[in-house]
Amino acid sequence: MQPSARSIAGISDRVRAQCQLTAEHARLVTGAARANLVLYDEPSGELVTVATTASDIQLQQVAIDLIKRNYPDLEIFQLSYPPSVNKAVASAFIGQRTQVNELVEAFENIYPPAVGAITRGLVGVSRVVSCPVVAEGRALGLIRFLTSGSPTDQQQALMEAAANQIGLILANARIAEQTARQLAAARTMAEIGQIGIEEGLESMLQALVDRARELTGADVARIYLVDPASNTFRPNAESLSSAGRAKDFGRMASPVREVGSGLVGWVIASGEAAFVPDVRLDPRTRSHRLAQLREAVIAAPMRLPDRVIGCLMVSVSRERRFAESDLWVAQTTANAAAVAVQGTKLEQRAQAAAYEDGFRMGSTATENEIHRSLDQLLDVIEEDGDEGADALKDALKVVRRASDRVRAEVEPGREIGKNGDAHPLQGRLW
Repeated sequence: MQPSARSIAGISDRVRAQCQLTAEHARLVTGAARANLVLYDEPSGELVTVATTASDIQLQQVAIDLIKRNYPDLEIFQLSYPPSVNKAVASAFIGQRTQVNELVEAFENIYPPAVGAITRGLVGVSRVVSCPVVAEGRALGLIRFLTSGSPTDQQQALMEAAANQIGLILANARIAEQTARQLAAARTMAEIGQIGIEEGLESMLQALVDRARELTGADVARIYLVDPASNTFRPNAESLSSAGRAKDFGRMASPVREVGSGLVGWVIASGEAAFVPDVRLDPRTRSHRLAQLREAVIAAPMRLPDRVIGCLMVSVSRERRFAESDLWVAQTTANAAAVAVQGTKLEQRAQAAAYEDGFRMGSTATENEIHRSLDQLLDVIEEDGDEGADALKDALKVVRRASDRVRAEVEPGREIGKNGDAHPLQGRLW
């Protein structure tokens, strides 16, 4: 197997090896000269060569050397091309029907015409059988068999069976990858929830966007929270990759917006996620800076059972794109983030209430202690009858008023007279 020029998410070395073995077996039993497996790469939007296997044919190396000499920049076994590159590829991949074509027709707009002539003259290949690799009704790629002539019905059936087997391998691999990413997201949210309890909401939100960006491979991750009192939202935390910082993707200075305004506002208002390959083409985009850049965006609502409290947005720039699995990860993270944010807010309120209750109890205890001290002093004064008793009594009145003011702050609804409240101590002072 020769490695592709571009890696594909979810296709591990083990999966590649399984696909290559299946292609090699099908090539051997059908007598094909070569089998090339190309899979659809969602971020690039192209079919990318993942595996290639060939028989040992005389003059094959001569043909390869001749092609490389004439086309030094052409990677003949590491091709990538869009599904609409020609009619044969489009009919097989988009139409999901096996195609049998002449060599030149099958590789039109992929190889220069002279390459087809060299391959046919020296290697003896004249036909290409393109079988769609499908899983759950969705085309994942093509396996292309290069043959010396049109295949028999039995040979074509074996080729299609190999394509179906590869589709099953890939489907299982993608399910495993999706499960692993969702488990990673769940573990992350457990850690972030603990950060919220120990360090507060601001630290938790920053940890959340940092991890969301890592999980999705995004250039930008940003959290927007709703202010229910004004029905508005604003960015509360942001994480940028090195590429995101270099391209000035920061949006923390964005103004406060009403729910329903722009792409993020629409996501919050509708409670539905948005998967946007190019925000410049989306009518919901309101940001002028955003509209000037080719940026793919996933915006996932942060849902609680009874409302949406915000939005998690991740984006990548230029030639990069998101895959469907990124949407699942983003929504899983956003839902867990909503619970974590709400839990942190409730925890902070509980701590504030506990602090207030403790302050009130401490103030009451202090006031009672002051009253006891005043009583003891008055007892001494009344018994001794010293000449400075009146002056001391005036000073104690001042202390009493201060004590009442403390109580008034603790119990705002309580009325305080100019000479203190109705306490037994009042009669002894006035």
